[in-house]
Formats: sequence, C-alpha cells, structure tokens
Amino acid sequence: MRNGRPDSGYLFWRWNPRDCELPPFDAQMFLEVMRNKRWALIGDSISRNHVQSLLCILSTVEQAVEVYHDEEYKSKRWHFPSHNFTMSNIWSPFLVKAAIFEDNNGVSSSEVQLQLDKLDTNWTNLYQSFDYMIISTGKWFLKAAIYHENDTEVGCHICPGKNLTEKGFVFAYEKALRYAMNFIATSKHKGLIFFRTSTPDHFENGEWHNGGNCTKTTPAKEGEIELKDLNKILRAVELAEFEKASVKAAENGVNLKLLDFTNLLLSRPDGHPGPYRQFHPFAQDKNAKVQNDCLHWCLPGPIDYWNDVIMEMAVNG
Repeated sequence: MRNGRPDSGYLFWRWNPRDCELPPFDAQMFLEVMRNKRWALIGDSISRNHVQSLLCILSTVEQAVEVYHDEEYKSKRWHFPSHNFTMSNIWSPFLVKAAIFEDNNGVSSSEVQLQLDKLDTNWTNLYQSFDYMIISTGKWFLKAAIYHENDTEVGCHICPGKNLTEKGFVFAYEKALRYAMNFIATSKHKGLIFFRTSTPDHFENGEWHNGGNCTKTTPAKEGEIELKDLNKILRAVELAEFEKASVKAAENGVNLKLLDFTNLLLSRPDGHPGPYRQFHPFAQDKNAKVQNDCLHWCLPGPIDYWNDVIMEMAVNG
C-alpha cells in the first residue's frame, strides 16, 4: 500500500474450507503452548514470507526480538522473551548443498552448482535442536544448474555449450528431495516436522524475467485457474517423495506431516505484490515496464491462513 497499490480488497478475503469449522489462529494460546519451544521454517523466500506472517500475527501478543542473522541476512532467529519461544528462518532453497551466483533480483551470473548427495548443513546441523519445523523447497530447481554426485559432474539443466548431459530438473528434484526426506524419516527426531509443498505463482503474459504480471484484484472462482504444468510436475514429485518418506518415518517414530496449500493459494491471484514490489512504480510513467512479483504474498494476505491450519495440527490436534 505504501508502494501505491490502489485496491485493498485483497486484505479482507478469508479462506473458508469446505465442510470444516477451522478456528482462526489464536496468538495468545499459541505462545502459551509453545513456551520454551523452538520452531524453524526452512527453505526459500516463501518460507521467509511465511515467517513474516507468523511474526506479524504473534506481535499482537508479544513483539519478537531478532537475536541472530547470518552475514547476508538470509537466515534469522527471533526470541519471544516472556514465553522463551524461539522462531528461526533458515535459508536453504535447495535443502542440498548449493553454490549460488545471483543478485536479489534473481539475475544469475552463472549456473548453480548443486551437490545432489550432500545435504545443506545450514539446516541439518541445527535440525535436532528444533521442536517444530516446516520444511519446503521447489522453485529454485527450475534454474540453470550443474549437477554433482560423488564430487563429480553428472549432468545439468539448461547449460548449452557445457558438454554435459541435459538431465532436466525432475532428475535433480527427485534425488535431492529423496535425500532430504530420508534424512528426516530416519532421524529419530522427537518433535513435529511438516513438509510443505511448493506454492503456485500467478504470472501471466510471461514469467519473472520477461514481463510477466498479475493484475487481478479479486480471488478466482473454484476451477477458474488451473495449476501450471511446471507446478504440477514439482507437486507430483513432492507428493510421491513424501508418501515414501512418511511410511519410513512412521516405522521410525518420526512425526512427519504434509502441508499442501495449493488450492488455497491457486484461487488468490490478487494476493501478490505485483508491480508494487517497488515504490510507486507508475509515478513517472503510467505505462512503465516494471518488475512484477507474482510469486510472493502480500501481508495481510492469503498465507496468513496457513497459520490457522498449522495451529489446528500442531496445537489443537
């Protein structure tokens, strides 16, 4: 709104699951139940987006104090002193080890170097210290990358002129997810671990880099928007790997649950910043070509309702 978005209807739509009385998130009760507990949201910028949503809602009861950030301000930790409750956001967009060469606008100078058989220690080193985790990944696997196994290049995705076999992103996504899920399922962890599926975007007329936009100001009717093919592929891999891991997790006494908000989000093309990612983008020229963000979510907005579901599963359930 500060950046000049003229409509405000997107703030007031409430998600209402069919045939289900889902109570709204209760910040007071959540903090009481989570006294002396540690949460972590692990993944990419959608996990950061979700942390912001949680911090905003919890701030109605207690303001969190930021107690840690890494050098690049990608991973952070907050403490709620009067409840001794800790919330961490751990930046790990692939869950496996990756060397990334890009700026904050997503412009790359080189392919990602991805180690498909080495988990990212950013999250695995801290894993046993958390009582609750929400782990997710997805979109980053669509980027140009060189794939490594056993410290050897085994192929790539989008690497013309590199003399490497084009393996496609599904090859890497299946391997990386299987490896991460296997680690979780055999970890003997005694807390609650959620795996969240990747989120749909609403770019039209292009994508992030080539003028894609999202101009809708109202939610879509059910069935009006179809999940994009790339999102379908990512989600199919996620559900298949979760299915396999959940059997193994149950055998090992690991409490692993699925969070799948695809349909909740699919119906909210109005919930993104769009061109209002920057300050008054059309002030100088109402036809200006500006970078649109149709991937992340405005707050208040659709992902606030994730917290109702999580409250129901982690606290009431």
